[in-house]
Amino acid sequence: MDPVVLENVSKAYRRYAYRRRFQSLKSVLLGRDRAIGASSSQVIQALDGVSFSVPAGGTVGIIGSNGSGKSTLLKLIAGISKPTGGTVTTRGRIAALIELGAGFHPEISGRENVFINGIMLGLSKQEINRRFEEIVSFAGLEEFIEAPVKTYSSGMYMRLGFSVAVHVDPEILLIDEILAVGDEAFSHKCVDRIRNFQRRGKTIVLVTHSLDMVEGLCDRAIWIDEGAVRDSGDPRRVIDAYLLDVAGKEDAELVERGGRVEQDAPAEEPEAAEEDAGAGEPTEPERRRWGTREIEITAVTLLDGEGSERYVYQPGQTMTIRADLEVTLDGEKDIVFGVGIFDAGGVCCYGTNTDIEGLRTGEVQPGPHTVSFEIPSLDLVEGTYFLDLAVHRKDGYAFDYHRGLHSFRIRSRLKDVGIVRLAHNWSFSEGIAVTTAHSDGEPAGSETPETRGDITEYLDRARAEGRTVVFTNGCFDLLHSGHIRVLQRARAEGDLLVVGLNSDDSVRRLKGSKRPILPQDERAAILSALECVDRVLPFEEDTPLELIRRVRPDVLVKGGDWTPEQIVGRKDVEAAGGRVVVIPLLAGRATTAIIETIRERYS
Repeated sequence: MDPVVLENVSKAYRRYAYRRRFQSLKSVLLGRDRAIGASSSQVIQALDGVSFSVPAGGTVGIIGSNGSGKSTLLKLIAGISKPTGGTVTTRGRIAALIELGAGFHPEISGRENVFINGIMLGLSKQEINRRFEEIVSFAGLEEFIEAPVKTYSSGMYMRLGFSVAVHVDPEILLIDEILAVGDEAFSHKCVDRIRNFQRRGKTIVLVTHSLDMVEGLCDRAIWIDEGAVRDSGDPRRVIDAYLLDVAGKEDAELVERGGRVEQDAPAEEPEAAEEDAGAGEPTEPERRRWGTREIEITAVTLLDGEGSERYVYQPGQTMTIRADLEVTLDGEKDIVFGVGIFDAGGVCCYGTNTDIEGLRTGEVQPGPHTVSFEIPSLDLVEGTYFLDLAVHRKDGYAFDYHRGLHSFRIRSRLKDVGIVRLAHNWSFSEGIAVTTAHSDGEPAGSETPETRGDITEYLDRARAEGRTVVFTNGCFDLLHSGHIRVLQRARAEGDLLVVGLNSDDSVRRLKGSKRPILPQDERAAILSALECVDRVLPFEEDTPLELIRRVRPDVLVKGGDWTPEQIVGRKDVEAAGGRVVVIPLLAGRATTAIIETIRERYS
């Protein structure tokens, strides 16, 4: 039997307005949960039908938004609370790091509190005596252990509570937001202690908002959403699905607001804004918009590469800013349209207008018009960004100026800093071995004949762990937003993405002597640097059939308008019980067409 088993577990709480109602003597004597049988308007369903198990020595990370039921789940496993329905079964001593320092008395010393808290966690007095010096040393409180706890800072208080809990030496360790404990140095000690528990085969259930910690420590992730298990499996795949859902919710919220966020403008408005005439003090949006409105910006919409309205993006995606105009002037010409992008601190990330770029408008007739500004690759770091949009004459006469009235967000699992994400490559001398953070210690980049056995072992090990292997292939000699979209969607089909890469000779045979644009090693390095790619395997043949037979993917992904009969390797994959997925390419994002356009423009 696994150390932790939950079967169809639910937990309901009575709403506060109903908790103060009289509770019957019968329910008190029988210990009956008053939430059972109450109407849906009287209860909050914290958990609903949750089932999972944690094997001995396993580390499971629970993720989800605030209020989703994560901490309630830990309390049920710890026995602090009882489920309304279903069963929670545990085997072995439990240490629950949920409310560190619970039971500490502020008037007595740290020494006395260590003994009291240790006994509450199941240790005997003799066991505490043996471990006392280690507990105090781990907390770093040697100088203060005799002082009353009320004199401790909040960090000291929490460190002592954590130290007592981890020295219980449990079979099952339950952790709720460990990184909230103490300073940076103590947080590292906490992580080291968790890894020590893992090496000793302890069972760990971790609740945290630190997704990097879940990916780094856990062998399985469970996503709880509104009290139910939304997804479970490989940490990276589940985290990616969770982040996509969060981005979708943010996007829907911003779509509802029309891209407006409840923040101040990134910079002060010019004096022209103060000249707005009218009774009373102008509102904040009015302060950030000025002009005669003879040409008025009536609506601003942000669109993704597929033409859908979106306000949350990932780096490298396509964004189009579309402005709807209403023109009342007759025959106005030389109109200037401008766009500026600012970060949340008011720093201008980029700005341009049609006059700067040498574009001249002829006479514009009255009526509705549209102006679009497309950014093929939105290479910004994670954060919130604000837009300036302007319509004016060349002499600066403002028709309509929007200062920071519209916004969008960039979400990324990479935590690089600055403003823009510059295209780059790393290179290392022969004596420096490099692995990717998501490669489980396996070498990054291209496969060689010497490493083929390692690759096969790696894939076999992944399948033994229950991970789904996805395969796609291509030349990728000019990586663009269409490729990124296909690769991201391919990765979402499973737990591990293997990319077959045509060799230089193969590309030349298929595409002509002027291809590839980049050599094989550089193409492989770029692909390996992508978050969504786990392995890059070059092949010399014109088709990836032999490689597909060696990889034996669970899912075969193709990008483009392929019929089932055209897909190389389809029969092999389906015969082995796998499936085939076709992802349509973005319009105008075919590599050959892009390369021809570039050559025509710069030839």
